[in-house]
Amino acid sequence: MADNILSAIQERIRREMNDTADMVATGGCLSAERADMIAIKYAENAGVIKGLALAERCILDVLDELDEQEKLDT
Repeated sequence: MADNILSAIQERIRREMNDTADMVATGGCLSAERADMIAIKYAENAGVIKGLALAERCILDVLDELDEQEKLDT
């Protein structure tokens, strides 16, 4: 049960991370008028991507730990 919930959360995090990365890669940060605002938008989005990647890594680690525990319990 817990692994299903964690997998669903991981999928949502991955989707959000991909959407943000796609927006940055396709020039979404360039919608700001001034260069300093472009840099700020880029940095903010880079931080979002990093945070989502860290969250996903934590979830994947927990899923691995659950799998290992399940193997030991059988």
